[in-house]
Amino acid sequence: MKIKVAGRAGFCFGVKRAINIAEDALKELKGGDRIYSFGALIHNPQVVEGLLKKGLQVISGHEKIKSGTVIVSSHGAPIEALEEIKKNRVRLIDATCPFVKYAQNIVKGLKKDGYRIIIIGDSDHPEVKALKNIAGKDRLSKKIGVISQTTQNKENYINEIKKILNEDFGEVKIFNTICKDTSKRQLATRRLLKDCDLMIVIGGKNSANTKRLWQICKESGVDSFHIETEPELKKEWFKGKSCVGITSGASTPDLMVKKIIERIRRF
Repeated sequence: MKIKVAGRAGFCFGVKRAINIAEDALKELKGGDRIYSFGALIHNPQVVEGLLKKGLQVISGHEKIKSGTVIVSSHGAPIEALEEIKKNRVRLIDATCPFVKYAQNIVKGLKKDGYRIIIIGDSDHPEVKALKNIAGKDRLSKKIGVISQTTQNKENYINEIKKILNEDFGEVKIFNTICKDTSKRQLATRRLLKDCDLMIVIGGKNSANTKRLWQICKESGVDSFHIETEPELKKEWFKGKSCVGITSGASTPDLMVKKIIERIRRF
């Protein structure tokens, strides 16, 4: 049985940057100091658990933090929450992914110019919640601005745009806010699907971009499984298979990919 790994694997730039920021802050930690992450820093439970052991504490935003340091996760945070943190004179470190920041700035500009803003993405995802918060209340306007969650499936985004273009509007502005890493991972995954009869998608069950990869694999008709760690692998999945493809989300460390490949080889 052949094992093929997608050309795009391991941490993306934004995830790597957020982890480095958190690691650097934790190194400066002194006795009595506390460092918080506003929401999970990234969507990978195993990596977050490792940071928790080093002293990082995850908060939801409802807690009243009076001292210490708060790190904004790679997904961004609502304006009100950030203002509340600043009021309490707590040190604030922004680890928001630059691509997410780019989408936020587009929303700010559209809002200022009087556009009705449409965001294509998962409504419960922290990135989308922050974007919605920046956009404010929906306004009645013939001017429409469209952006997507940075980890959105490109095909899905195009399909949603087609629906919007059937609406009654005077002007529409469409922005491609899907990050390049997401697009490249999806493309690399589709390439594997042409050769493989089994796909293993590695990444957090709470990771939007990983779930998109799994969705792409499932829709292809190829047997596909979404796992976080190597103990989840089952030997029977590989019976009669000639080629297994390995793809991973943007918050999946290289080490986890290697561990899973090693377990498959032992099978």
